[in-house]
Amino acid sequence: MKYEWADNPHLFIPVTVCVVVLALSFAAMFISLASIILRTDFYGSIDEQNLPWSERLGKRDSRLHAEFWSPRFQTARQIIAYGAIVFFCAFGVVALILTVFGHPSWPKIQTDPLP
Repeated sequence: MKYEWADNPHLFIPVTVCVVVLALSFAAMFISLASIILRTDFYGSIDEQNLPWSERLGKRDSRLHAEFWSPRFQTARQIIAYGAIVFFCAFGVVALILTVFGHPSWPKIQTDPLP
């Protein structure tokens, strides 16, 4: 058996670029969501902590919803939205390239004829 380069070696660069874009967009989304979660107050005031669990949970959920949609987190929400769009587009391009042309870095196996 003899290993040769794949049928489409010129596709290695576009696939690599798409994978880098996938990683960067995922990192941007992760960092933005982490910044929202880390800056959110989950516990509330002392008066709220002394309420029964059902009222405390309802107030916490409404407070979290109001904080998440506040103008304070608008930039982070936009980064998450644009990051998701870029992530899914890059994933679609990689899936299209691999489906139509095959994986560019897998070697093609050729069998040598018997002597």
